[in-house]
Amino acid sequence: MKLNFSLSLKLTLMVVLLSAIIIFSLTYINIEEQSISLENVYSDKAVILSKALDNSIENHDELTDKQKLQNYILDFIKLNPEILKVNVNLPDKEGLRVFVSTDVDSINISSGKYNNFSYENDAVVNIPIHTKNSHTITVITPINLSGQIYGTYEMILSMNKSYAAFDIRAGNLIMISVISLFILIFSFLYLLRKIIVKPIVAFRNATKIIGEGNLDTKIKIKSQDELGELSNAFNKMTNDLKKSRNKVEEYNKILENLLNQKDEFIGQLGHDLKNPLQPLVGLLPVIMEKEKDPKIKEHLSILIHNVEYMRDLIIKTLQLARLRSPDTKFDMENLNLMQEVDNVLTSQKLFLTKNNINAKSMIDKNTYVEADKLRSAELFNNLITNAVKYTPEGGGDLTIDAKKGKDFVTISIKDTGIGMTEEQLNKVFDEFYKVDTSKCEMDSSGLGLSICKRIVEKHGGRIWVESPGKGKGTTFYFTLKSSNEKINKNT
Repeated sequence: MKLNFSLSLKLTLMVVLLSAIIIFSLTYINIEEQSISLENVYSDKAVILSKALDNSIENHDELTDKQKLQNYILDFIKLNPEILKVNVNLPDKEGLRVFVSTDVDSINISSGKYNNFSYENDAVVNIPIHTKNSHTITVITPINLSGQIYGTYEMILSMNKSYAAFDIRAGNLIMISVISLFILIFSFLYLLRKIIVKPIVAFRNATKIIGEGNLDTKIKIKSQDELGELSNAFNKMTNDLKKSRNKVEEYNKILENLLNQKDEFIGQLGHDLKNPLQPLVGLLPVIMEKEKDPKIKEHLSILIHNVEYMRDLIIKTLQLARLRSPDTKFDMENLNLMQEVDNVLTSQKLFLTKNNINAKSMIDKNTYVEADKLRSAELFNNLITNAVKYTPEGGGDLTIDAKKGKDFVTISIKDTGIGMTEEQLNKVFDEFYKVDTSKCEMDSSGLGLSICKRIVEKHGGRIWVESPGKGKGTTFYFTLKSSNEKINKNT
């Protein structure tokens, strides 16, 4: 599962992590430095004590007098209670051995790892040992008599007392570091929220309001940085958008007026053209029937075809203009969709048979829609005629189906015709657009699908088309408001 974190939380985590790393690193370094400093202090002290012990022995005879040397070392320790143990290591045939020690059990034991050490006047080896609450340091210095090295002093000092105080200081330092961390975190968070998060939230809220269409929204960020510049640019953008929207609204009004004028002009022109064509439609077939000359009859046939095409174009143009008019009202009824489609298919039976089209309806008998009976029949007729027109002469299949939704019923009319390209799909509902320009110009007015679009929109639905590509058929979809069967029966 993917977790989504807000910007505030991300910045908080970054600040906490970075602050913790910085503070605890500094704390660790400080503690390490103090620990090293403490060991150096004891090391220096041990060297001083070793040299004092060394200076008290004047000659080799005093060094080799075991009993005298033993007593002297014990007295020396009494004066320096921090010393836990002192060994005097002298060489023999096998190497350095403990000659005298405050620990009787250590006498005559090989000094082991120190055998190979070579010492000069001030050579010192520090070996700190830390086990639980015990802290010791071992310091080894040369036995120097008249410039000649005879062996080594091995002195072990206790650092427990100092480390007890050191542990308290370290604990206090850690506590101070934790408190400092929290103070630093809250300070950073306050600054981040004020400087970064708060302006970003303001931008987010402003974009939501602008997305709802309110272009009067302003962002007030007075900081003299990139966020302030972005705020000014954002406010300028909203002003420009507002001006552009006002211009678009003005252009839309102008365009709306032009469209209304166009529809009025088309309506008037249609009426003016329809009247003179009407006598020709009725008279030309009579003249053709009486004419004996085959050539003249052929010319009259072409003339009749053109006149009928012009009349059909004028009728559809007038219909398109009327459908766009706000004064055009639909007589809405609760219709059984299966029955309406069956009626259309029955009326189109001869046309479908003539073109070898196998049409079938898959609509459930309990599907009801709220629609204008005549307009919905016209809608189905136009879409079926269009599907047949763009199906090859060998014939094909036509399937009508419907799926009920919550508020709308989605109807589909699927054919096995010539299909369409992406460019054709985008233009198919444009007025006077013809998908197949290779067909005779008189076969189509290019207005049928535009009329379908306006009929569907007048019903409060929408219409669209899909096609896998050329030669793969086409499916037209449109929606009508769903209706309850009981309403239909009661009305």
